[in-house]
Amino acid sequence: MTFDAILMIALAVIVLGFSIKKLTRDWRLSDTGDGIMQLMHKELERMSSQNTLLSTELGKLQQEIINLNAQLRQLCIENDKLQTEVIALTNELNAFKKIAAVRKIKVTQNAAS
Repeated sequence: MTFDAILMIALAVIVLGFSIKKLTRDWRLSDTGDGIMQLMHKELERMSSQNTLLSTELGKLQQEIINLNAQLRQLCIENDKLQTEVIALTNELNAFKKIAAVRKIKVTQNAAS
């Protein structure tokens, strides 16, 4: 950008700033401005009370999430124990099947002899 362009932009920003300042000063002095300000204050108070309510409910929700995570951890531990027990029972069942197969072979061989 050239220096002239920067100077024009700066001048425009300064003029805009003074215009906004004058408008806000005039607006504050008017009755309409006061009415709008009162409405804004009421709305801010309403939003503040809603925010308090939402914060309380969010806190409850976070506590419930913590409780659910603790339950989930407990269920995972129980699931791991159950899987270990199922593996042990499966191994034991396989061992019984092998023993039964060996006995069947022996019985078959003894009957054949």
